[in-house]
Amino acid sequence: MNKYEFLYKLGQSLENSSYADRQEIIHYYDELIQDALDNGEPEDEFIEKLGSIDKITRTIKKDSDFVNKNVREKKDYQLRKVFDISVKVIGYALYIFLIITLGSIGFSLISSGIGVFGYAAVQLYYAVVNAASTGSIVLFSGMVALGFGLFIIGIWIFKWLIKESKNQLEKLMEFVQSKTKKEGQ
Repeated sequence: MNKYEFLYKLGQSLENSSYADRQEIIHYYDELIQDALDNGEPEDEFIEKLGSIDKITRTIKKDSDFVNKNVREKKDYQLRKVFDISVKVIGYALYIFLIITLGSIGFSLISSGIGVFGYAAVQLYYAVVNAASTGSIVLFSGMVALGFGLFIIGIWIFKWLIKESKNQLEKLMEFVQSKTKKEGQ
């Protein structure tokens, strides 16, 4: 994502903020990115270091002093520095467990769906060819639909893992951080 896309999306996500705050925040991130570019950092890598738009927006909404302390005082603030190493380790461990679990469930659903679909399709074919009872045809038709449904749910799980896992990881890490801070106090 380039600077202009980032700033546009940030502005869109802050539409509930006041116009002045939104402009200050956008100007702040514009200056951060421009300073990084002036120092020779690649634009897309620096923008990635800032974190996702959703995370930036959540941080701004959660921390009422963010605009006053960081934007107005122009402090160099990178959102990825919020998490210390121990929180990252815990978050990644939970995330890996979640990915493995959901991946296993998705694989199981896909393979079960293919098996049920294949078996039921063959049996449905023989039931139709041999002019079997209507109950058998309905039963095997339902099994074909069930197999197809299991397959689709498994595919959806893998699609979700690929598309949404990064955002979910950030939310998980925020949750783990909030729990560790409460435990430490």
